[in-house]
Amino acid sequence: MSSSITERLAGLLERTVPFSYLSGSQRRGLISTLEIFEPGEIILEQGQDVHRALYVVESGLVRLMNVEEQRLIDMCGEGAQFGSYGLMQGGILPYEARAVEPTTCALVSADYFRTLLKENDDFAHFFEEDIKRYVRGLDTDLDASGAFLLFDTAVSSLLRGEPATVGADATVREAARVMSEIDADAVVVVQEGAPVGVVTEGDLVEKVVAAGKGGDTPVMALVEKPPIALGSNERLFDAVKTMMRHRIRRVIVVDPEAGEAGREDAPLGLGRLSTDDISHYRGLDPVATTELIERAASVEALADIRAESNRRLLRLYQQGVQSEDLLDVIAELDDQLKRRLLHLVEQRLREERPEAAVEGPAAEWAWLSFGTPGRRESTLFARQDNGLVYGDPTDVDDAAQAAAWYGALAEAACDGLEQCGLAPFESGILARQEAFRQPLSQWQAAYRQWAEGVDAQATRRAAVCFDVRPIHGDVDLGDALLEAIAAHVPTRRLITILMAKATEVNVPISFFGRFELDRDEAGREGFDLRTRGIRPVVDMARALALEAGYLKSTSTFDRLRHVAGSESPSAAEAKALLPAFRTLADLHIRHQMRQAEVGEPPDDWVDPGTLHKSQQNLLKETLKTVQEAQQTLSKRYGAS
Repeated sequence: MSSSITERLAGLLERTVPFSYLSGSQRRGLISTLEIFEPGEIILEQGQDVHRALYVVESGLVRLMNVEEQRLIDMCGEGAQFGSYGLMQGGILPYEARAVEPTTCALVSADYFRTLLKENDDFAHFFEEDIKRYVRGLDTDLDASGAFLLFDTAVSSLLRGEPATVGADATVREAARVMSEIDADAVVVVQEGAPVGVVTEGDLVEKVVAAGKGGDTPVMALVEKPPIALGSNERLFDAVKTMMRHRIRRVIVVDPEAGEAGREDAPLGLGRLSTDDISHYRGLDPVATTELIERAASVEALADIRAESNRRLLRLYQQGVQSEDLLDVIAELDDQLKRRLLHLVEQRLREERPEAAVEGPAAEWAWLSFGTPGRRESTLFARQDNGLVYGDPTDVDDAAQAAAWYGALAEAACDGLEQCGLAPFESGILARQEAFRQPLSQWQAAYRQWAEGVDAQATRRAAVCFDVRPIHGDVDLGDALLEAIAAHVPTRRLITILMAKATEVNVPISFFGRFELDRDEAGREGFDLRTRGIRPVVDMARALALEAGYLKSTSTFDRLRHVAGSESPSAAEAKALLPAFRTLADLHIRHQMRQAEVGEPPDDWVDPGTLHKSQQNLLKETLKTVQEAQQTLSKRYGAS
């Protein structure tokens, strides 16, 4: 093996998961040999039962396909690995691996691979989850070429030429001249080698021409905040999520190895990536949906956009986006739709009833998401679960006016969200109800009562309020609510009440390991996956996170990760529940995506009989894990 290939492989393995989990000495012993394959050559044959190595793609492209079903499974590019299924499961290989182009693979011997599984927990966990991902996707026709582009394409490869740049001391006249010379619609403002801002054609029109300013205006006067930057080795999917989250059309791509901003070796702007570049490269993307939302002029337009967005989400699902990432994309789209709708509703109210508008401290308000949307775990069948908090009025008259104004606002907003296809609620908590549309002091008092468990039933009903996430309006009010929770948790009574709620649900698996099936109103056999599988995990994670004082995130994934890595006596249960929740969430979203694909309304009802046998076994194992955690935590917290 040449020294150049050895060095390239060493660098590739060091920065590629799961090999980056290994120590230097473990990585040095990885590669037993290199093999080169011609286009079309079969590397692993479907049905073979001798498994000799793990294959790591050093260069080229390998297609994994179930040739019996003509179903594409994956496309493996540089740094990807395959062959672990046979090494870990044994038996016949359920897919064929074939080189698509000239390909070089580094081989890790079967014996050394199994040794590493025993020696390194993170390495072993990666491959255990990889097997589960494969099983969960057995009934999915994956757009593997799209997945390869989405997850294996570095943003640096999308850049088309150097970006237009000006120094931080430039004037707007100079910026306009640079844009004109190279026909660019924006310039990157650079200071000491680091990008510090982006100025667009729109900025010149709105902030200079329309404002009556002159060409000598400093370009930095147009820069409101630093640009969002991505490292050149980030994935295309990272760029898509970043643009969605920040509601921007452009990101700066920098060299992550060039040092820190403000130093001589500061990160240089390699280029500028726009939504147009992504569309040019990949076509249909959810970033386009966020732009449509921003421009929507009516609730009716938002309803049409949300209905259309399912097609974009379906494409992401078909390209192998994992459940946690897909839920994040769905949450971002729903959040942005809600913000736009609230803006439109408030604007209309002010036009129709200007005399009723609130002034003074009570004019500050924030819209709150609770429960599923509060955790950023909404699926295609989304629910509202919302509330409204506003500043404390100064007197009785102000209080009456504020109650009337926010009552009208909440009513119109909830109606609009229903019109956009969101179900009324899951938890019984809705801003149109007066109890969940209160000034800040009332919300703070409510959280104190719930946290202290003064009324156990009230605390149980309000449990999803601990999943609070402000999504629109005054940030300080949202922060004040989080501070109110932090000031009153944890209390032993609260955790006991919440854990009792979490452990009382009958998970649909019998003592003998069989599914316990129900029958719905339509006569379908199966069970409600959300109620009997997902919700117990969500409730346990909430209780454990509150006990740990973890309020940084409401996500069930984040809560379980935090507790699993803490000194909590329940860390082991959290660690076991994390992959269980990932499997349940994945099954849930896959179920709804399949319904969307054939035009059925999405629901939570799952019939295990429709699953592949391996998927049934994985679901049984998962539900058993949830059941065991319920039993352990019920005893530990005296919740039985």
